[in-house]
Amino acid sequence: MSMKKNIWMTVLTIITVCCVVGGTFHYYGIFSLRGGFRFGDDRITRASSDLDAFDAIYVDADMIDLSIETGKKFYLHGEYTDTLKLEYEVKDHALHIKQKMPKRAWWGGMRNERCDMTLTVPEEAEMKNMEIKVSMGSISVEGITASACDALTNMGSFTFKKCSFDESTLNTSMGEIIVKDTELGESEVDNDMGSIQIEGCTFQNLSADNAMGDTSINVNQNLDNFGIELETEMGAVRVNDQNEGTKYRQSGDAGKLEASASMGNIRLRYQTK
Repeated sequence: MSMKKNIWMTVLTIITVCCVVGGTFHYYGIFSLRGGFRFGDDRITRASSDLDAFDAIYVDADMIDLSIETGKKFYLHGEYTDTLKLEYEVKDHALHIKQKMPKRAWWGGMRNERCDMTLTVPEEAEMKNMEIKVSMGSISVEGITASACDALTNMGSFTFKKCSFDESTLNTSMGEIIVKDTELGESEVDNDMGSIQIEGCTFQNLSADNAMGDTSINVNQNLDNFGIELETEMGAVRVNDQNEGTKYRQSGDAGKLEASASMGNIRLRYQTK
């Protein structure tokens, strides 16, 4: 086993141990630096509101499970523990959502905190920009059209379905990235730990980087004239069900697809003439 592989296995072991230990403290609520022991649930606050029309979305949240979908009107519904601070407003035709954690330890004292939010926009609405930054939580977006989409979560999963973007950047440090039936445009997809699944999508140029996890790209377009570079350091590359070892390259100028992985398999399927 090479030095690089040994390093990656060491990193994986350390991360696994940290997750197990941290999860144990989190689950049992062993300690809280400021809050002490905590038992029972916090009170749930509910917020529902019609919103003024907007053409941009900006989300900055510490902990939130966020769903953005199409509906009959601009509308927001949220449920969150009363210890969390949630603010939202429409200003200059842009929706701003901010949610912050209380200033105390995240371990046992925070295990009951939650924030669930659903945002709906009319089907005919088109966003100029959609920027989502979440420290912990999952993001689900369906049926949304936007010129630019920039989504980031440090710990949590992405799910995008039936969306259309001219530009898109999807980034998570730990979690799954699932994109289905979506026009990605000029796109960058980055995952530090977790799988990347791109199914039934189209793009002009796509860069997918996965440090630890499998990458699956199944697109509804012909890539015969695309420049393609696929490479994994620990894993296998398959193109249209053919084993290509650890590297695959193809010349072309119609667009570009790049996918890389430090530890994980890469699978590409695309339409052929």
